[in-house]
Parts: sequence; C-alpha cells; structure tokens
Amino acid sequence: MESSSTCPPVPAPDRTDPEVTGAEPLERPASTSPSMPEVSPADSPAAAPHAPPEPSALKAPSENPFRYWLRPLILAILVIVLLFLRRWDERRVPDRPARPTVQLATPVAGSAVSAADPALVDALHRLRTALQRNDARALSNLADPEGIIAAGYDGDVPESGYVVRDTSRLSQEILAGGRVSIVGWRSDGRGRVIVLAVGWPAKPLRLSANNTLGLTDVAALGLVSRGGTWYWRWLLPDVSERRILADQARNRVWQPLPS
Repeated sequence: MESSSTCPPVPAPDRTDPEVTGAEPLERPASTSPSMPEVSPADSPAAAPHAPPEPSALKAPSENPFRYWLRPLILAILVIVLLFLRRWDERRVPDRPARPTVQLATPVAGSAVSAADPALVDALHRLRTALQRNDARALSNLADPEGIIAAGYDGDVPESGYVVRDTSRLSQEILAGGRVSIVGWRSDGRGRVIVLAVGWPAKPLRLSANNTLGLTDVAALGLVSRGGTWYWRWLLPDVSERRILADQARNRVWQPLPS
C-alpha cells in the first residue's frame, strides 16, 4: 500500500509586500492623533532648578497716602479743640485769689460782744445759711431797716458811706455768680460784729447813677444790735491796694461760727 503524507498548506504571498510585488513601498498615513513630544531627562521639570522670584513679587503693596496721614490729622484736630475749650473755660470762670489763712480761736473773757448771745448766734446761723444757699431773700431779711452802708474796708467799721435802701436788689447783685462762705467773725470793740466771708464774685457794684463800688473775693459784713436783734448793716469789700482785710485775716484772731 502506498503511504500518503499530507503537507501543510503554503500561505499565499502578501501582495502588499513590496518585496513580493516589486512595487514601491507605500507610505503609511500620518496618525491623526497628536503625538506627545519626547522629553529628555535634562528638560524634565523635576531636573530643572527653581527660578528666583522676580523683584516685583517681593515688593510690599503701596499704601494710600491719605490713610497714612488720617490718624495724625484727627489727633491734631482733637488737640486744637481741647485747647480752645480750655481757653474758653478760663475766660468764662475768672481767676480768684487764694483763700486767706485765718487765725481762729475761742473768744476771750471780757469781750464787748458775747459769743453766747442767743440773738447773735441766731443771726450768724441765718447769715451762713443765706450765703451758702445764695438766698438773696433770706439775706435781705437780715438787712437793717435803715439800709446797708456800702464802703471799702479801711481797717475798721466805717461811720459813713453810701446807704443802699433797696436791700433786695443789693442782695441779688452781690450773690449772683458767687459761692460765698463765712470763715470767722470778731468784735470791733464797740459792740459791733465783723463777719469775714470769702467767695464773693469780683465785679463792680453800681450803687447809684454816680456811685460804683468794687466787690472783691474777700469782703466783710458788719452786724449791729438794735433792740436785742442783730441786723446786717455794712458791706465792706477789701478794695484797698494794701488788702487790709486779707492782712487782718492772717494777723487778727477770729472766732469760728458757733455750732
């Protein structure tokens, strides 16, 4: 028997192969998809050194000149306002001399006026209350029915002077603008009392059309007894150049108000 053998099939030649067909090799169409460029290790971002920042990036942002000068301008305005208010207050409130130093002591025996006189004690209390409260009516009620003698203090109670009949108007005028307080009293040796008070408003008093008397910060009120009642009889400002009343406040012995 004849033996038969099977051979594998021979593949058909590829007609697109130029070696088989003898034709020119065909160029493959360029790919339509974008190709990534090749990056060498030297050009990679990891290998590239960090570039220094530009000077413009380190420069501080500019500030508005108006905001820079706004705070000093406000402070200057406040200082000017405070100086103006201080000057206005100095003109509004006049300077007053310092309160004089007064020597206070208990009354000596044999005085012409007794500090234990109930009528005198009552008059001094009423006078102190009227002055502390700026009560012109209460002060006018203490006035002598014959009027008030207004004269500059010359060391003692004067015997004469301009007599003010309108005691109500005078009381209102001398108390307006003042903060009067009594610091002491003493006898003049002739049965009359001199009351020393401070805090009067320094201003001119128009007693009449042709008569003006200056009221000083330190002034005295003179009291006289009539029929067992003490009245306010004298208004004695310290108008002398030597300030006699202020000097006597330091060198004379005054009695405190009875409690």
